[in-house]
Amino acid sequence: MALQNFTASKRFEMNYTVIARKYRPQKFSDITAQEHITRTLQNAIRTGRIAHGYIFSGSRGVGKTTSARILAKALNCEKVLTDDAYRRDVAEPCGVCDSCRDFDNNQSLNIYEFDAASNNSVDDVRVLRDNVRYGPQKGRYKIYIIDEFHMLSTAAFNAFLKTLEEPPPHAVFIFATTELHKVPATISSRCQKFIYKRIAVPDIAARLKEICAAENIAIDDDSLNLIARKADGAMRDAQSLLDQVISFCTQDGVRDINYAAVSELLNVIDDEKFFDVTDAIVQKDSTKMLAVSQFIYENGFDISDFLQKLVGHFRNFLVVKHVRSSRLIETTDHLKKRYEQEAERFTVESLMQLVSATIEVEKDIKFFREPQLKLELLLLKLIELNELGGVAKRLDALEAAVKALQHDIKKKTLAKA
Repeated sequence: MALQNFTASKRFEMNYTVIARKYRPQKFSDITAQEHITRTLQNAIRTGRIAHGYIFSGSRGVGKTTSARILAKALNCEKVLTDDAYRRDVAEPCGVCDSCRDFDNNQSLNIYEFDAASNNSVDDVRVLRDNVRYGPQKGRYKIYIIDEFHMLSTAAFNAFLKTLEEPPPHAVFIFATTELHKVPATISSRCQKFIYKRIAVPDIAARLKEICAAENIAIDDDSLNLIARKADGAMRDAQSLLDQVISFCTQDGVRDINYAAVSELLNVIDDEKFFDVTDAIVQKDSTKMLAVSQFIYENGFDISDFLQKLVGHFRNFLVVKHVRSSRLIETTDHLKKRYEQEAERFTVESLMQLVSATIEVEKDIKFFREPQLKLELLLLKLIELNELGGVAKRLDALEAAVKALQHDIKKKTLAKA
């Protein structure tokens, strides 16, 4: 009986599919925030202008490999190949034909996926080059998706060059890379290059909200925004973090996802602590400033990470001061209003001094024997810098007033003469 229970438990665990795989886009329209690329690829399918080589580059988790898989499916989709109206109006893999199902089940004989990180030698390229000569068993194209393409050796790139110069008409190569600059110009110049952009926080949060609705998970917008900001522009990272949050907040089958729990799991410093810093600067409150330092130290937060985020906090004030709006700030609407309201307490000059001082300490603190002391000294220095900025501002105003008075005296003297 115990063995049966163990087997059933293991079967239950194996049946689980992580969110990043379960909700992986299956169509171009499912890909988030890369419309400039998906539109181009769909138009190429509509018009039949299919290149023999594509390079998809960008940071991790933005949809490069997913786009390559969708493009590969669409090029051999039976409905796309045979139905002119569907190809013109939809230009998406149908997902139900034999070709699409074979690919989804990892049984396709016309679509090959390689990882250049582990298959980067001349011999690997030679095998691929020999295989390219043979046409597809069914469908129109034989498609090769090569991930982490930049990791091919120099000799492998040279061996691959001739095939890319004069490929057979049935061959399409799709290369994905996070480091386009490492791909030789002789290779990249023979391909169409698509640069994937970093996904904005609102777009990530909106997609996570859709996933939570589909999974019947209740989660507040602040938590979603926190996860999205932590993901740093990568949708896959955000979905993996969401998986962690769900596991962390589930106890005895009950899910209680709230901002405090998400902050604890992700080890994220609450935004209120950064506003405490700026409040202490304005109020010249050294006690409050040292309390922030103690909070960071006692809770085990990384001091370098705190300083980087503090620079971002000052940057948000600078954006509001220059743009007169918070539209360029990636945060919640509530915090945007707060930045707009509190930006008036600083001058651009004082904010620039605060940023410079923080960046300088952030670069050196990892080599300092007592990082907490270094942090405390910086936070106290920020109060002094802002005071000096205020004094400088008053001196500038006084100088302007003196110049205006001198101008009036000179004007009256000339009038009497």
